[in-house]
Amino acid sequence: MKDFEKNVKLYLIFVYFLFAFLLICLLVIKPINFPAYKSLKNNFILSIVLIVAIILSDKFPITYPSGWTSKIEVTVSFALNFAVSFTFVPIQALAISFLSTIIGETFNKKPWYKKFFNGSMTGFTVGITSLAFKKLYISSLSLTSSYNMLVILLGMLIYFLTNLSILYGLLSKINKRKFLDFWIENFKQNIADTISLFPLGVVVIYFLQKNPIMNLFLIPTIVAVYTAVKRRVQIIEETENTLFALADAVDARIPDTMNHTHRVAKLSEDLCNKLKLPTNLTNEIAIASSLHDIGKISIPDAILNKNGKLTEEEYKIIKKHSEEGAKIASRLSLFKEGAKLIKHHHERYDGKGYPDGLKGEKIPFGARVINIADSFDTMTTPRNYRPYTKSIQEALEEVEKCKGTQFDPQISDAFIEMVKSDLERYYELIKLGKVIENN
Repeated sequence: MKDFEKNVKLYLIFVYFLFAFLLICLLVIKPINFPAYKSLKNNFILSIVLIVAIILSDKFPITYPSGWTSKIEVTVSFALNFAVSFTFVPIQALAISFLSTIIGETFNKKPWYKKFFNGSMTGFTVGITSLAFKKLYISSLSLTSSYNMLVILLGMLIYFLTNLSILYGLLSKINKRKFLDFWIENFKQNIADTISLFPLGVVVIYFLQKNPIMNLFLIPTIVAVYTAVKRRVQIIEETENTLFALADAVDARIPDTMNHTHRVAKLSEDLCNKLKLPTNLTNEIAIASSLHDIGKISIPDAILNKNGKLTEEEYKIIKKHSEEGAKIASRLSLFKEGAKLIKHHHERYDGKGYPDGLKGEKIPFGARVINIADSFDTMTTPRNYRPYTKSIQEALEEVEKCKGTQFDPQISDAFIEMVKSDLERYYELIKLGKVIENN
């Protein structure tokens, strides 16, 4: 926690106090009894069973990227906690969800601040949702009556919005993004898989009302849902990792560009943050910059490693790498837009670049970002076709000089300001590149 910025620490503390405040309120409010479980013994047994079920489900999370460095975990416990919010009185529902999350996070060896943040977030969400159910649900009506089904849908909305708003509030601060922008971007990205867990929660509620033992028959369904979603995420990750491995293989083939793509990715990511781009666009550009030279896998070694100036024919072959890279990257169905950035990262703002000679705003924005990051790294680190490198100051002067011709003027200004504001860090980045490439 000590590595977090002050505003992140304050937000964590805020969520801890938010949970504590609700807990105190529920302790002083007269409990609202729910008629489904009047037997204290049955109530206690069911509580223990659900706590164990939530802990077990948290052992198998599905992880989604949220920001270039952040991750969001979704588990079947999302559905189980929703069922808890309906089945028990608010104070008991809050306690069950908080304790099960804390115990599960302890088994998963999460740091204390993350353990208590997740416990507080889940406990608060379940407590608020349970209050809504106890206020609005009419137990004398059938669970499947139109009124009570509307109440359950409202409960889903409350649970979903509360849980994600608290989580995205933290991640927006970690990623230094505006909360509303971050919420909208990640809401679109993760809504399908998250919402799909609610019907499972409703089925659990129904079985708890009719016969709790029937929930045992849900185990194969839960396993099937988990496996299907996990496999989809795994396929995406494996495809991305294969592409990154190819990009590293390209770097390894060319001694004077070792780790070039990693530096370009870092420069591109920093520039996206400087420009305050949306998280999803930053992710896309950062990934595309990591893969921008992947097409060089098809270029012969004799050309890639040639000392001295290339012939006109050799240069034509080299220029094909951006189109070849786009073809490779486009094999990933979710990366069609990123493939366009790879294809056009050598376009020039004045229209004299390749492969399509696009000009100005017609060049994809991300490609214009990668163009500057790629050019800066090329100027400041060694290459076998020239005997010298530019200093950071000389490279920035070149970027300034080429504004409106090779580079987008607005992006150029932001890049120059970004590097000048943290010269020491970028000097270390470039210095590391020089050391690696000269060894």
